[in-house]
Amino acid sequence: MLAGKRGRECVTDRGARVVQRGREEASVPAEIRAEVVQVFELPGKAVFPESVGADPVTGDAYVGSLADGSLYRLTGDGEVEIWSGAGADSRHSVAGVKIDDRGRLWAAGGYDGTLWVYELASRALLARMDVGSRPSCVNDIAFAGGRAYITDSLIPRLFRASGDPPALAAWADLAAQGVPWPDGLNLNGIVTTPDGRYLIACQTNLGRFWRISLESGTVDEVALDGGPLPDADGLAREGSVLYAAVNARGLLAVVDLADDGATGKVRAVMTSGAFAFPTAIAITGNRLLVVNAQLDKMGGTPRLPFTVAAVAFPAPASAGGGEVGR
Repeated sequence: MLAGKRGRECVTDRGARVVQRGREEASVPAEIRAEVVQVFELPGKAVFPESVGADPVTGDAYVGSLADGSLYRLTGDGEVEIWSGAGADSRHSVAGVKIDDRGRLWAAGGYDGTLWVYELASRALLARMDVGSRPSCVNDIAFAGGRAYITDSLIPRLFRASGDPPALAAWADLAAQGVPWPDGLNLNGIVTTPDGRYLIACQTNLGRFWRISLESGTVDEVALDGGPLPDADGLAREGSVLYAAVNARGLLAVVDLADDGATGKVRAVMTSGAFAFPTAIAITGNRLLVVNAQLDKMGGTPRLPFTVAAVAFPAPASAGGGEVGR
């Protein structure tokens, strides 16, 4: 995915609180060699998987293909199956994949501007939604209070879906609150904060992180020590530790996050020869599932097979002495 660059920032005149950062104040994170404990191999020569969501009940994980819309199921014993084939229900591309606490799979349609919801048990399509505007890149999903919150990397709004069947509506106006919106992919990965009162979303092209109030939809910037993180993509959170896939740099960033998400510190970066343009992370059991998307090889020659790597949580001492992971 695309990434942008930014320099020193200040308070804008449109309402978003932006924190100045001096390069001289940034800390240097520790570097950790990731321990790969399992590798899932995805069938196909042009899969280009983009995201992964874990079922909290079974521990199975689900991965979507950005190239053709296939959905794959990964089991704990290493098996991989095509859960729903390319083109099913006119689904031709999948970005973010998430599983909610009602046993439903949500699949973001990327540049198609769509969002799909399936029942896991029956594989039945429950809803197909559309953001209603183009260009679009429906990218990732987070759940809070019985609702789904959805990022679109090309539309400066957060979307929210609720109801049964779910219906999609524009929610927080990001541009109106001073969030800069340059060319390229903007808001991407999204999770809730430890206290459950906010959302945290990363901005891929600028490497900035934004906090959105679930109560009011107001937006301010996360003061990130060790940031910005250009090319930040998918996010996952375990307690107060936030993991960010940094795609073009081929690593995972480990961030200590304040309970309310107002501040964070990049404590460590995880590297591995198994990482290949990682775009997403899911947490299942005591490990991280890392999607090796190889989106930098689209139109070229990817390394086959496409994989999802299961990585052990870093040891507490490896992240600077604080507790990381479980």
